[in-house]
Amino acid sequence: MDMNESLRLLLNLVRKGTVLAVDYDKALCRVATGELETNWLPWLTLAAGKTLTWEPPEEGEQILLVCPGGDPAEGVVLRGLYADDNAPPSNKPTTHTRLFPDGARIEYDHDSHELVVDLPDGATVLLSSPGSVTIKTATATIEADSATVKADTITLDASSTHCTGDLTVDGDVDAKNVNAATEVKAGNITLTGHGHMEMGDGKRVGPPLP
Repeated sequence: MDMNESLRLLLNLVRKGTVLAVDYDKALCRVATGELETNWLPWLTLAAGKTLTWEPPEEGEQILLVCPGGDPAEGVVLRGLYADDNAPPSNKPTTHTRLFPDGARIEYDHDSHELVVDLPDGATVLLSSPGSVTIKTATATIEADSATVKADTITLDASSTHCTGDLTVDGDVDAKNVNAATEVKAGNITLTGHGHMEMGDGKRVGPPLP
């Protein structure tokens, strides 16, 4: 092997490139690096054993091409290089942030201890657990047009829970104490407006029945 060939292989060990196309069924992509356009190559993922992750690259994404032995045909694509068209989603040193193409954002700030999940209009959240769901917090506020949680049992362990919209329960309700700011109604009978019979003379006392 002459010096020129050795230099070529050395220069090909690690190269910057751009994703040209993605085969999602086969988990392969083609990249362009300089004047070279590769064949279909695998990309590096976080886990590919019994634990699996799926986060495919996108066309136009900037990558690193690592070529064992300097051979691009054996290359592996490494993702994760910011570019002008794909700037960092945050500049805070204390946050872990993930931004999705539809505008959804997940961010945790380990300095303020705040987790933010911000979803776009029309987004839905489904939590399904065949066993149980337990939420333990000091206070809980629920604001939603509709919310669905599927589980055999759900435990909300909080000193205070605030539901800002209507609450519909199809099953039975078992409560130790019930406080109502305005009224409690069963059918067409209200708690504050119903009457009852006196045990002694049988005369009606209190407001009349509606």
